[in-house]
Amino acid sequence: MLRRSRLHALAQRIDRRRAEIYAARFAERLEPGSVGFALAVLLASAYPGLAPALEASPEIVATIAAEGHQAARDRAGLVARLRARIGDGDDGERVARELRKFAREERIRVALRELLPPSLGGADVDVTSHEIAVLAEVTIDAAVKDAITQLSARFGPPRRESGAPARFVVLGMGKLGGGELNVGSDVDLVFFYDTDEGGCTQGGGETLPLHDFWTRVARRVTASLEDVTADGFVWRVDLRLRPEGRSGPLVNSLAAAERYYESFGRTWERAALVRARPIAGDLDFGDEVLAALEPFVWRRRVDPTIAVEMTKLVQRARTELSREPGRDLKLGSGGIREAEFFVQTLLLIWGGREARLRVKGTLDGLRRLRAAGFVTDREAREIAEAYLALRRAEHAVQLGTGLQTHVWPADAESAGRLARALGFASAEAFEVDLAKHLGRVEARFRSLVPDGAPAPSPWAEALAALDDGDAAAFEAAFRRVAQVSLPGATPEATDALETVERWGDVARDLFDLSRRPDAVLGARSREAYPRLGEAVLDAVADAADPEQAARTLRRLFARLRHPGVYLRFLGDEPRLVRRLVEAIGGSAFLAEALVQHPEHGDRILFARGVPTPASARAELDQAKREAAAVDEDPDEQLVGALRQAKARVVIDVGLADLASELGPREVGYVLSELADASLEAATRHALGTPEGEPVRGLSVLAVGTLGGREIGYGSDLDVLFLFDPEKAPAGTDPDAFFARSARRVIRLISILHPAGPGYELDTRLRPSGNQGLLVTSIDAFARYHAKGPDTPHVEAAAWERLALLRARAVAGDVELGARAIEIAHAAAYAMPGDPAQVAEELRRLRGRMEQELSLERRGRYDLKLGRGGLFEIELCVQFLQMLSGADPGVRTTETALAIEALAASGKLSPEQAEALRDGYAFLRKLGGRIRIVHADASHLLEESAPGLWPLARRMGIRDRPGAQAAVELLARYQEVTGRVREVYETVLRGS
Repeated sequence: MLRRSRLHALAQRIDRRRAEIYAARFAERLEPGSVGFALAVLLASAYPGLAPALEASPEIVATIAAEGHQAARDRAGLVARLRARIGDGDDGERVARELRKFAREERIRVALRELLPPSLGGADVDVTSHEIAVLAEVTIDAAVKDAITQLSARFGPPRRESGAPARFVVLGMGKLGGGELNVGSDVDLVFFYDTDEGGCTQGGGETLPLHDFWTRVARRVTASLEDVTADGFVWRVDLRLRPEGRSGPLVNSLAAAERYYESFGRTWERAALVRARPIAGDLDFGDEVLAALEPFVWRRRVDPTIAVEMTKLVQRARTELSREPGRDLKLGSGGIREAEFFVQTLLLIWGGREARLRVKGTLDGLRRLRAAGFVTDREAREIAEAYLALRRAEHAVQLGTGLQTHVWPADAESAGRLARALGFASAEAFEVDLAKHLGRVEARFRSLVPDGAPAPSPWAEALAALDDGDAAAFEAAFRRVAQVSLPGATPEATDALETVERWGDVARDLFDLSRRPDAVLGARSREAYPRLGEAVLDAVADAADPEQAARTLRRLFARLRHPGVYLRFLGDEPRLVRRLVEAIGGSAFLAEALVQHPEHGDRILFARGVPTPASARAELDQAKREAAAVDEDPDEQLVGALRQAKARVVIDVGLADLASELGPREVGYVLSELADASLEAATRHALGTPEGEPVRGLSVLAVGTLGGREIGYGSDLDVLFLFDPEKAPAGTDPDAFFARSARRVIRLISILHPAGPGYELDTRLRPSGNQGLLVTSIDAFARYHAKGPDTPHVEAAAWERLALLRARAVAGDVELGARAIEIAHAAAYAMPGDPAQVAEELRRLRGRMEQELSLERRGRYDLKLGRGGLFEIELCVQFLQMLSGADPGVRTTETALAIEALAASGKLSPEQAEALRDGYAFLRKLGGRIRIVHADASHLLEESAPGLWPLARRMGIRDRPGAQAAVELLARYQEVTGRVREVYETVLRGS
């Protein structure tokens, strides 16, 4: 819930004088003390460029206050809102008028989201710029539909020679195509149509050629968007990126475009098409256009000279377009254009060979380049941080001035106000931060095109010391380069390492590697691969944790019997050195997995695409086929296959997680699918059921995090075993047979094996817990959880019923599993008695767990069982699901989906849903990051932990020195868990 006092304080901090002026003005139009009034004052104080629109239409902020601004609006939602305003689209004047009003209102809403801190529902510029891009898509598409409607009514519908409807598409280019549009930006558009064969049949039999028709459409679209009326304009339109630029036709057929690009296309046009995306008109036809132009954009031949051309483009734009390059956030040295071109250059160079690099957005492209090893972790981090910081500042300038400008203001008043709006204490503090980012981007961009001859290697002295066997000289030389000379070394990283003398430990591990001739720094290895030694030293010094990277390399090569395979890959492709070292230097979890199982190194060295639930199952099937080719005991075959598949999938997921290609929910989906498939394979094997035949008699139900498809890297699997005695083999005791089968499943899943760890199975959620039988008949399960005239005594406690909310049948007898889920959900979604008493029972249970099981102490936080932790979120959600059991809309096993369902049904207020949603996402992400980065499965966050600031970086806290980043992470944790605790107390006490 927005707090008016916080909004008032924020406006006062940004510009006290303007806040007082606008408070007086808006008091006449809005109710003083209302949230809408506070929002209007805040926006006008921070961004004077918005003040005229707010004063003219103060109802805009009143509507924002009423509807809320916290959630991003997707394309479907915006389309529905716009359609409600323009009706059937027959009235062209109404369309033009409503497009302008709609775009203005949405830009103001997005500006507010960017201005507010996260605690008040704010969003960072990568989110808001995407919202602006979606807004542009929706309004442009509406303008296209209007133009086609109006012109078809006049000239007849456009048709190809065959009589089929002719097709037309608008490609968004530049930031619009990349999904990262500015609040004050032009929209770069290119228009294409499918063929010149056909036309529009008018009255009297005359035919208007398709080229003429689509030219008229393009002109009307452009006018609809950029003509200034009493309601303003929608977007400024830039059409200069079309074939032949200003001198070319307004629209082009696909055949004409192909001829042009094949014959005359230049490097800058290739770069422009990297971010091209269909945004309006016939989107399927747009995909066909891009597919046809793909050979022009993505060349198979690697051509580093592209970097030279891109550099010239930046320099020319700076000379021609920027009047004040020293303060130009976009075109100045180290500005936004250089950050974008750094990414686009590398995408163009390598995208022809690596299809996964063919992406539109700057940040997405940077993530893909980093995941593929074409940029280092530090390069990716610095470019991303700088790009976001510069885009925040650019938006602030445009909103503050109301102008299409990228120049930071020179006058002290404006600069100070904008700096404070960006969260800085002063303009001077902002300028220090800006200079840091500009310097980093400039250095990275220039590194693409070295001036003159290659500079001498900074590692020459260190490598000579290795050849001489002089450990002290090597350590001294390594320290000098790693701490001072290495491009991109950050002060906070250097300080943190220097404080505990860890550079010395790094150097000693590397020196030890040089004493092993066949290791990566050994004499024979460096002689065979001259670039290898420098690549290894570069990568280790640039790693997120150099000490961990060097130590892991030493341990890895100590275990390799035949290191030649590794050396051939690493020596031939130095970028693979970066990929390997960044993985093991960024994740203790992956480092340990590689040391224990070096045979999985290829998973790290060679990208396999982003893992999915389907690929996880395919990996297990592949491992089973490989195991079947080995002549050994069938049990040993299966266990080996299960462990191999788990090791491979977990490494793939960990790499994608580190590269931000998978979020916490996607990680849970993939790992849970693998666990489901493993349980299915073990159950089938334990019962002796051949492939292709249905499993009979035994069902495995997943509960807990597996039931919710939310398991992490080291999670236990909470399961129940149910059986149908009628399906036991003839002549056997059903209880004994199925108990023996369940124990065999557990052994297959959990037994130690050289190929890697299995899963720990937790069966304590079965009826009567540890005191109950391992397997339960379906009838006993029904009796235990039933409630009715024949079973007046309810044996199952409330917490046991809550556990069944997340029950899923994951393995075994499908029919039996379906019956079990019916019983489980019938029990789970029925409130056992007075809700207040049930709530009190759950609160007592929670209190005991917090006292007896939580490891939370002063300075130590337990993400799972601590105050406001994951358990409290799940308890709130599951209690409300039970309370609302008659509503089928709230029935889901996934916590995140349950929160949305409860919010949609009104069981959670928007503020409560936001607190639980944010808390759940934050805590799951934090738990996953602790596990993958530090290989720590304890769910603990400690203030004194040495790895706290790198963890903060992994959580997306940017632009803060190490100590400040750690403080901000802890503050964010306390804020999130505090809000969760408030909701927990309200829900469990208020029932």
